Amino acid sequence: MRYQRYGKISSTIYRWGIDPLLRPLRPRIAHLCLKHGMHIVLDIATATGAQCRALEAAGLHAVGLDLSEAMIAAARKRRARNLEYVVGSAYELPFAEAAFDAALLILALHEHSEKERTRMLMEALRVIKHNGYLVLAEYSRPAKACIHIPWRIIQLIENLAGSEHRAGFHQFIATDGLRGLLRRHGLQPIEVVYSHFNTLTIAVVQSHHDVESSTQGAVA
Repeated sequence: MRYQRYGKISSTIYRWGIDPLLRPLRPRIAHLCLKHGMHIVLDIATATGAQCRALEAAGLHAVGLDLSEAMIAAARKRRARNLEYVVGSAYELPFAEAAFDAALLILALHEHSEKERTRMLMEALRVIKHNGYLVLAEYSRPAKACIHIPWRIIQLIENLAGSEHRAGFHQFIATDGLRGLLRRHGLQPIEVVYSHFNTLTIAVVQSHHDVESSTQGAVA
């Protein structure tokens, strides 16, 4: 499996380029966490910590994890009382089983291979409580994509993100984006919300033993 690190330049680009584009997404996810009674939340691939700060502003305790030391350093510069940040891999989360009420994977899956995505899902499910929640936000191709201007902008950004990232994105979209991923792993959302002119899908999945077993089966 590929371990990808983002350095200081990437963290600066993310903070000033990507974070502003995703700003409308952050409170929507925090609202979903509050609505479903999540209190202690792990944000996997937290980058500069923008989602963690939105969770903290909503009164939740958030832990942000990222493999990039530069991203975590940028997040810690704006650290708040109910936030923790950890350097670590989404493939091998450094937390005990059932440690969190919920785990978030926000635009963290599309750049990876299918095998890597499955591993990330398994690890996320491992660290949330039985009847806890998995919150996924990812791309799904909108209707009339060829003339959908926001979607064309997303494609441009993803195509500039590097060869491995680009390959993961195109494979992810070719297999029906988040909708396809949920089907392949037997994950049935209890709530689905759309954002960014229907280019982003947010799905809330409640974890049960049968869900975890079906995800493990997808790896075999």
